[in-house]
Amino acid sequence: MLTGWDCPGCGIQRAIHALFHGHFIEAISYNYYLAYSLPYALSFVVVWVAPDYGWSQKLRNFIQDRRVVYFYIITYFIWLFVRNILHI
Repeated sequence: MLTGWDCPGCGIQRAIHALFHGHFIEAISYNYYLAYSLPYALSFVVVWVAPDYGWSQKLRNFIQDRRVVYFYIITYFIWLFVRNILHI
């Protein structure tokens, strides 16, 4: 409200609601960043559900790697600027 910009997460709640109803294209149209970040977020759920398998430890090490976390933080802010400059 202070800047007049849309936040990078605007529309994610509508997108998740559309995903739960099977409307995948509609979900992506609400927030394109969701399509990009959803696999990363779901990998945390996979690691949480299957904590004792060898592959889950490798996945945990990958998703918690500092470079991967910084990459997603940087792309989040890039999406902030792209979304507001292009009015997506």
